[in-house]
Amino acid sequence: MSFVPRDGDAASSDVTFSSVAFSNATATFLLFGATSSLFGPLLISFSNRFHLSLPAAGAVLSIFFFGSLLGVPLGYLGIKKFRGNTVLSFMMVLMGAGAIDAALSRNWVQFLTGVFIMGLSFGGVDYSLNTLLVRTEPEHRGHRLSLANAGYGLGAVVGPALIILVRPNNFPLLYGVIAVAAVVLSTFNRGLIAPSPHNPAKHRGSLWAKGRRRSILLTFIVAYILYVAIETSTAGWIAPQLHREGYSQSLASVVTAGFWGGLAIGRVVGGPLAKRWSEEILVLGGLGLAVLLSLSAFFNGIAPFTYPLLGLIIASVYPMGLIWYTLLCPGDGDGLATLILFMMAGGIVGPAVESLMVSLVGIHVVPIVIATYALLDLGLFASALRYDRPAVSQD
Repeated sequence: MSFVPRDGDAASSDVTFSSVAFSNATATFLLFGATSSLFGPLLISFSNRFHLSLPAAGAVLSIFFFGSLLGVPLGYLGIKKFRGNTVLSFMMVLMGAGAIDAALSRNWVQFLTGVFIMGLSFGGVDYSLNTLLVRTEPEHRGHRLSLANAGYGLGAVVGPALIILVRPNNFPLLYGVIAVAAVVLSTFNRGLIAPSPHNPAKHRGSLWAKGRRRSILLTFIVAYILYVAIETSTAGWIAPQLHREGYSQSLASVVTAGFWGGLAIGRVVGGPLAKRWSEEILVLGGLGLAVLLSLSAFFNGIAPFTYPLLGLIIASVYPMGLIWYTLLCPGDGDGLATLILFMMAGGIVGPAVESLMVSLVGIHVVPIVIATYALLDLGLFASALRYDRPAVSQD
């Protein structure tokens, strides 16, 4: 079985995934989900190991996403000049190098260097895989995007579970396992047929000539920055919030896993849901409920149950938002690259603001900041309803 376009779709698709290649893509997202989910539950361990305050240790989240921000241009240039499978294999070897450095680090600066390199790989892979999936045949594109990105959520469940198994103070072992897994995954991309795109400026003239396209792109950039801020701030601060409110570190890790589990389940069912409701409804509905659930996490007694539900209801925002953008601006590959590039800023700004507010107000402010992000994001995405979809595709 391969994800191969039918004859009628050939003109609109130039990327195909074999079953092995698509499974490898999902496993790659799974690995990065596991990697990203380690930071929050391990903040206290980082603080103890490197003799830092908790807000200072929280800088690891911003460093990872700063690397991710710079990794997107690497992926963009790689995809334009080389075959997709070559780019992905290189990025996964880079991931292995960063993870080894983090595993062997003797001080905080060396550890952050390894995390930064891992972030470079994450940004490159996130851009490359999502844009390649967008270039597959249209009929099941939403299902592929949702299912592959569900791997990220599933991996983020595995990460906290491994922390409980290995014990938080033994976190270097986890980074060693990540390094080995990344190198192994780099060898399974042969079934991905993704030549460098031809005539990348094909649509640029007509699209850039209109202020409409610039306005749409800016709207989605800010909206995605806020979405990534929601996701990373929630995942990074669930464990510290619950632990400081009296719950055990193990339970806090389980709840973090529950958040990512909800995200994974939500993305698995995203494809079937997209057949019943539009992308706009899934995005706006998820964010509206996110505001209410985030505020409810302020109450200590129900917070452990709220966060898994929050992951479930925001799951469709990321993949369905990408499809929403491509429907408003068909054929705009450069715009999609720009969108994915700037959304990484949410992983820097979101946790950084969260850390600042915790240092100023206290740990109880965590759900209020998340709710604020969700409310602002709802407003941004809702503002995109003023744009009509083009009547005729520009492909």
